[in-house]
Amino acid sequence: MNRRKFLAAAALGATSLAGCAASPNSSLRSRQALSAQPPGGIADALVQPISAGMMPVKSSLDRVTRTIVGLRPFRKPGPRLQAVKLGAKDVVHNYGHGGGGVSLSWGVAELAAALVKDFGRRDVAVLGSGVIGLSTALQLQRAGAGVTIYAKDFPPYTTSNVAGAMWHPVTLFEREQVSHSTLQMLDLASQIAFRRFIGYANDPTYGVYWIRQYSLSEASMDTSTPYIGGDSLYPGLVRNQKNGPFGFAYHDAYYTLMIDPDIYLRALMRDFTGAGGKLREVAFETADDVEALAERSIVNCTGLGAARLFDDESLIPARGQLSFLLPQNDIDYGYAGVVREHGLLYTFPRKTGILLGGSVDKNDWDLNPREDEVQRMVEGHAAMAARLS
Repeated sequence: MNRRKFLAAAALGATSLAGCAASPNSSLRSRQALSAQPPGGIADALVQPISAGMMPVKSSLDRVTRTIVGLRPFRKPGPRLQAVKLGAKDVVHNYGHGGGGVSLSWGVAELAAALVKDFGRRDVAVLGSGVIGLSTALQLQRAGAGVTIYAKDFPPYTTSNVAGAMWHPVTLFEREQVSHSTLQMLDLASQIAFRRFIGYANDPTYGVYWIRQYSLSEASMDTSTPYIGGDSLYPGLVRNQKNGPFGFAYHDAYYTLMIDPDIYLRALMRDFTGAGGKLREVAFETADDVEALAERSIVNCTGLGAARLFDDESLIPARGQLSFLLPQNDIDYGYAGVVREHGLLYTFPRKTGILLGGSVDKNDWDLNPREDEVQRMVEGHAAMAARLS
């Protein structure tokens, strides 16, 4: 992104943030409300105080309902948000968001739409129907564009449907390859996106709600840099506290938003088509296929497909495997940490089930679930639950 266009997009983002805020209001041993204005009315999102006790996750093989695998579109220098020429076409690249696609979606959508506005045309083609494509299409649509989404697959058959989707942009870049301008863009996109997501909590139509989240460590945690977007985006944040939950030596804790992709993406599809958006099932093989589109303004949100379509060798898969347990109404928290004998583990509560995760395997294209991974995660999370008793 050139400097002029980035500053214009930044101004647009700053305008959208004005007057928005969220802060928790705790009360002892009772559920608390974090109020927001979701589409369609006001709803209270209930969440326990950060320091409240936790009920254990019931992690056992007989409670596993399904196991799925997704390939995160990980780009070593970080996500690509850039306007380029493709023959007579103007293309905005908006891909490579790694494990932060859902989290960043509304932010990068707004920044991409600002770049498209410079083209001065009404009709826009969006390539890809994952959360980045849908959010970008909706943002363009709301700005007055006529939008058609072209994709090989649509929800529920997208990579976004198998995302963990807790709000916290992660697995975004390799530190030695990311530029300062990309880090600035990620901060701005995170700020826009978080405040947009607040508008959907706790509306069951969209499947977005508050949880409390814990990052766990046996060693002291680095606090020299803020979280992506700034620490103010993580209400109630405490960092590198001693004597953490589950017997860990240190922890970070904060409130954040849980997004259920199965519910959320269906809602975005309804919003887009209900406002007159068009869907076209197309499999693009080469950039020549993109050039053949009728629209001259194009936003490329093809995720991992951009590696082949636009010869981006910096884009690789980061494999993630998730298992789901039967839901528990008494789980309002998530956690992530490396556990001795079990490796990386994370869990998030959804209304549809408890998500168990713990894998980020770069350059691994295998979409087949691995039984040893299921066993590791189920046993690891059972061991974590035992620490609460």
